[in-house]
Amino acid sequence: MTTFGDQVFQYGGLPVGTGGIPPGGNHYWMNPASGSDDAVGTYDSPVASFEAGYALLTANQHDTLHYIAGSSGDNLEAAVTWSKNYTHFVGHAAATALATRTRLFQLSTLTGASPLLTISASGCIFSNFYIFQGVNDATSLINVSVTGGRNHFYRVHFAGGGHATQAIDGGASLKLDTDSCEENLFEQCTIGVDTIDAATGMVGLLMDGGAHRNVFRDPIFRMRAGNTGAAFAEVADSTGIDRDTTFINPVFLNNSTANDMASAFLIPAMGEPRSILLVNPIAHNVTKWDANDRGVLFGNENAITGADLSGVAVELVT
Repeated sequence: MTTFGDQVFQYGGLPVGTGGIPPGGNHYWMNPASGSDDAVGTYDSPVASFEAGYALLTANQHDTLHYIAGSSGDNLEAAVTWSKNYTHFVGHAAATALATRTRLFQLSTLTGASPLLTISASGCIFSNFYIFQGVNDATSLINVSVTGGRNHFYRVHFAGGGHATQAIDGGASLKLDTDSCEENLFEQCTIGVDTIDAATGMVGLLMDGGAHRNVFRDPIFRMRAGNTGAAFAEVADSTGIDRDTTFINPVFLNNSTANDMASAFLIPAMGEPRSILLVNPIAHNVTKWDANDRGVLFGNENAITGADLSGVAVELVT
């Protein structure tokens, strides 16, 4: 916690200091419901928009932008890039990790926002917010792209494909891209939505460009497959990942009553050293972890790439 005047605030569930927002730096505030972009960005005089708040931050000194939850979210009027190293973004709302009330949306008239948010900076903390891409625009397919490294994402909901025109081949809620996307931690995050029928090729997570050593701890992947060809995660091509990507206690939920996914992961033929590690995974309404049995998935659920359903949720009959 830290104190501003006579008020005490907690950083979205993260403690100050080790493992949380570092001490020092300047703190700025945004509130879409009551703020103004002509304001100075203090708690008593917050800015209204994400863009105005981000403009106040200075790289490399651990400045933090705080988002105060209210009756309305913030509509992004253009695609945004977060490129300032060692700056942080924290939402102040119930830390549900699912549709949190600190909300960023794609403006309904904005087109060509793919990705809507690019995170190219390194050493940043992003905590407790919801970013939703759900407009009638087939040119806005990637919700968030991470190209930077060593960032910590805590209870962030990456919600792409929120409209039928976006939940199509090439769409993704979260993309890990380039070999600079390394050693990020995604902790207790939600990836995807289950309110739209996802078409073949729509995925929750897309990995590309040699992204490597990224870790997902206690994530929940959500989707409603409108076709058996939708998937929770995809490796774009034979060099889409490098070395390892690890999922610890992941939950994969396909909340479709009509279509089981043929494959939870879409993986091309690739050589070592490339691996996806699943530790204590469970999936619902999925036929196989990897329909092509590429030999890239490894886990502790017995023959992860085999024909059995180990780790896949099935109805228990007593």
